[in-house]
Amino acid sequence: MGCMASAQRIKDSAANMSSDMWPDGSVKGETVVAALVRLDGEIAKSEKVQPAARLAVVTAELESIQQEIKTFEESTNSSPTINKDTYAKTLHQLFISLDIYRRPMLASENEDFIANVNRKEMRRLELSWLRVRFAELQREKRGLHAQILRTRSLYAQLQHLIESIWSGKSRPGTPLEDKLSKASALRDALASVSARLRAAAEYAHAAARLVDDAMPAWKMTSVGKSGWERTLASADACTLLVQARCMERGARRVLSAPAAPRAARSLRLALDYAFTDIMHDHKYQRATETFIQFKEALVQLINSIHQVLLNNLENLSLAEEDVAKCRKELRATRVNDIVQKGLGDLTYKPNALTNLKSQIK
Repeated sequence: MGCMASAQRIKDSAANMSSDMWPDGSVKGETVVAALVRLDGEIAKSEKVQPAARLAVVTAELESIQQEIKTFEESTNSSPTINKDTYAKTLHQLFISLDIYRRPMLASENEDFIANVNRKEMRRLELSWLRVRFAELQREKRGLHAQILRTRSLYAQLQHLIESIWSGKSRPGTPLEDKLSKASALRDALASVSARLRAAAEYAHAAARLVDDAMPAWKMTSVGKSGWERTLASADACTLLVQARCMERGARRVLSAPAAPRAARSLRLALDYAFTDIMHDHKYQRATETFIQFKEALVQLINSIHQVLLNNLENLSLAEEDVAKCRKELRATRVNDIVQKGLGDLTYKPNALTNLKSQIK
């Protein structure tokens, strides 16, 4: 960073300093004051979206998912490539081999065996979901890193400009710098909590929507005209409910609450036996009630998160206002001092600040 002065300003502020010491700048004609205001404004704008808080959530989630993937891969020997059609065909072939379509009573006799096969297939579905989510978070992490690196670059440019104009002891607004630092620390702490709550809320909302999408498919299992239609509908419903369970677990992951609630445990057990439960009305109804209870638990989770989030956002808004106020006061103090030094018209240049401090004494 650097500055370029007009001939008259050079004579007034830095004797013997020639104009050829100031190379061309990236922003033609921008003054030191304008550069300081611009850099400060860009920093404020870049921090507004709180990339550091989101990055902390993403990084922690990536580590957790990576461990889950490793655990799944150790216990899942088959290929993780699976979709609802191949999922349905696997269970369909199993039902045919056991003659369950023609003799529905055999479903109860073989339900544990079928549940074991279904459980393995669902683990493959979960593994596929985890891998997709892991890739999504990695892409987001790279984007957040780029944002943070740009903000750090802006801070470095601003600090270089400040240090080139003022020495440490003579720099104006030092008490305001301390005040801004404390306000920013509080803002960042609240932003960190907000990022976690937002992520949890997004996961919980997504899980609730998936349950809503699964229920029509689940209802088709009781009215299907053929065994294949009923099995395919059950596979559709189970695929969506497995994804809902993954989303619910994602909400607990970002909230650092690994213990699954009762509704989530009940859902898992109900999904294990879903394909055989559709063969019996009372078991089908019991499974339906379990799915509804899981949705109700999600709604309760969403409401709880929203209550805390609203309070947090209110405090965060106040903290951001405090940061903006401190930043404005500090910026005004620095600009006033630059003008009082007679450097208000000094033109900003990115490559010529190294010797500026000694030249404007």
